[in-house]
Amino acid sequence: MRYVILRKAGPHGEAGLFPPLSPVPGIVLHESAELQPSAAGVRISFSDKGPQQTPGPFTESKQVVAGLSIVEADSQQTAIDWLRDAPVGDAEAEFEIRETGCAGGLPGIDPSAAATKPRFLILVKADAATEAEAPSDPARLAAMARRNDEGVKAGLLLSGDGLRSTARSTRVKLAGGRTSVMDGPFAEAKELVAGYWLIQADSLDEAIAWVRRYPYAQERPEVEIRPVVWP
Repeated sequence: MRYVILRKAGPHGEAGLFPPLSPVPGIVLHESAELQPSAAGVRISFSDKGPQQTPGPFTESKQVVAGLSIVEADSQQTAIDWLRDAPVGDAEAEFEIRETGCAGGLPGIDPSAAATKPRFLILVKADAATEAEAPSDPARLAAMARRNDEGVKAGLLLSGDGLRSTARSTRVKLAGGRTSVMDGPFAEAKELVAGYWLIQADSLDEAIAWVRRYPYAQERPEVEIRPVVWP
């Protein structure tokens, strides 16, 4: 089973002081993206007035993402146990384990190509509809599939997928030598993630242009673009 593990920013997360995770038996690490601080990112919200752009940092958010890993695990419990044993030392860390897959059936893009340019992680924020896994318009999903294919062929889109509702997810928090585990669903819908793309581009402006042209399934999506630590 494939999972995305979102690492949340903690007291040291934005400073990039968290040690990297290493794969163990039962875990295949397909991709890992350590993100630059949110001050280097941008959020784009869509409305009847068109795209509205807000630069970081996103200090008001309790759920800023500091890193993303794409893993293959025997089970969600295997992933939980892996995170329990993470070498965090005295640092605090919180992870969210999310099952991949678009509820509407849009195929994901498997990590395959090595990046030759700076990478950017694009996070699509959840809403009540995505958390409920409400049906999506088939025409919109078809448009998304076409754009994804174009991005892969152009060498821009490296990987991407939807995430299932947080009702199927788990959070693992490590602090003070203790581990706590909490099963979803999680209530703060505006802070949750419904899907992601990992792209390579020459600049943040190029990534923003791609995001603004993308045909989303949501009526009024909100998207966060974060540069990945390079190389």
